[in-house]
Amino acid sequence: MAKNFIKKNNLTKEILLKTAHIGILTLPALTSPYFLHQIVKKYFGEKNEKRVRRIRELQKKKLINIEQLSDGSIKISLSYLGKIVTDQYKFDEIKIQKPKKWDGYWRVIIYDIPQKFHKARNAFREKIKKLGMYQLQKSIWIHPYNCFKELDFLCAIFGIPLEDCVYIIKTKEIPKEKEIRNFFKKVI
Repeated sequence: MAKNFIKKNNLTKEILLKTAHIGILTLPALTSPYFLHQIVKKYFGEKNEKRVRRIRELQKKKLINIEQLSDGSIKISLSYLGKIVTDQYKFDEIKIQKPKKWDGYWRVIIYDIPQKFHKARNAFREKIKKLGMYQLQKSIWIHPYNCFKELDFLCAIFGIPLEDCVYIIKTKEIPKEKEIRNFFKKVI
C-alpha cells in the first residue's frame, strides 16, 4: 500500500516530510472549516487548495493523525504507515556525505547476514552497491568515507541486526589499494 505514495518530487512527499517535523500546533478547533487552510498557510507559507486536499487525503489514508488535545491545541503526527512511507523517501535519497578532505582511512564493511534475512541481505547488497562502494569480495565492501550512519539506517529499514551482522573496520591499509584508489579517484 505504501508503494503507491512513493513518487519523486510530488506533493504527498513534501507534505509527509513537512509533517514529520511539525509536532504539536496551537490552532482553532478541528471543527473549524478553515483548520487545514491555516496549517497550510503557516507551514507552507501560502494558502494552497491542492495542499489542503492532499492533507485530507493523507488523513483518510491513515498516513497522518490529526487530533484535538484537551488544552485546545492540535496534534499533527505521522501514523505508523506514514513513518514507513517517510523512511522510504529518506531511503531513496540516502547518500554518503563527502567531507572536504579525505582523512586517509578506508572503511571496510563486512557482513554476514543469516539466511532467514536473505531478501534483506540481497536488498542491502544492492543498496550499498548503489551508494558507490567497492566490492572486494562477496560480502566485503570498501568506502573511503565514514558511512556508519547510512549503514545503520539501512539495517533499520531492512530489519537487519547491525551489531550482530555488519562490521565496519577503519584502516589505513587495504589489499588491492591501487585498484581501489582508481575506483574512487574522483571522490578522494
